[in-house]
Amino acid sequence: MSKTVRFVMVGGFLGAGKTTTLARLARHYMSQGLSVGIVTNDQAADLVDTMSLRSQGFEVGEVAGACFCCRFNDLISTIDQLGLEKAPDVILAEPVGSCTDLVATVIQPLKQLYQAR
Repeated sequence: MSKTVRFVMVGGFLGAGKTTTLARLARHYMSQGLSVGIVTNDQAADLVDTMSLRSQGFEVGEVAGACFCCRFNDLISTIDQLGLEKAPDVILAEPVGSCTDLVATVIQPLKQLYQAR
């Protein structure tokens, strides 16, 4: 990705409204003329959240099988793939509800990785 992309991660417990919040946030950014990609995450494959967001017309990548911190390389691959295919201005991400300490295990490593590129 050659341009600077805003990365927004929305965390919370199961049923807290993460997917609903992401959809609303995506619509907000799109109403401002920005393109949006979304990354969903859960312990299983073929996520309901992914299907729900895609059915609403959003570009969605999926990291399945474990939390973002345990599948960090898959998160990077998904972000990069969205960047190559869709060139979003904003990437919204929804970690699995059981993912903890997102700043140390996801945000800081992302900052270090993408600042080095």
